[in-house]
Amino acid sequence: MIGGASGVGKTSIARALARFYNIDLVRVDDFQLLLEATTTPEALPALHYWSTFPNWRDESVDDLVSRLIDVGKVLTPGLAAVARDHITENIPMVLEGDFILPEFAASFENPRIKSVFIHEPSREQILQNYFAREGEVQPCRANISHLYSSWLEKECLKSNIPVILSRPWSTLMERIANHIK
Repeated sequence: MIGGASGVGKTSIARALARFYNIDLVRVDDFQLLLEATTTPEALPALHYWSTFPNWRDESVDDLVSRLIDVGKVLTPGLAAVARDHITENIPMVLEGDFILPEFAASFENPRIKSVFIHEPSREQILQNYFAREGEVQPCRANISHLYSSWLEKECLKSNIPVILSRPWSTLMERIANHIK
């Protein structure tokens, strides 16, 4: 499992890991999109919040981070089922996403499950990453990701889950490989 806030580089490194180990890459975002398309805001309000509350930018960054955590909690049971199925069927995968919560990652006592969280401590770097990826400056989103990344780091430390700094990028693959042996 590769967790971390949006804009820290986890998708890029997850792709590289999946290629290196020749295994599937499973994106948590796909489950989020699936559930958003097949449920109603009344059934899963946390999941539909971003599309049903047009003034979400008026909320505090702390409140918006809480909303991300709420989405992670909604997705956790389904992610657990997928992970258990991959274990049972012996189908290795890299599971990657913003909504992988540290408590979910820590819930697997199976030594075959390895989890790391990518952390970027610099808000400015996250801002640059968004610009490089999407071609626009997104200060609000960078603020949210920065605070969420810090929250994830603290929660990982409580559960003894490895937190790996995203930079230097050139050694990230090696540093992750050292933690998942």
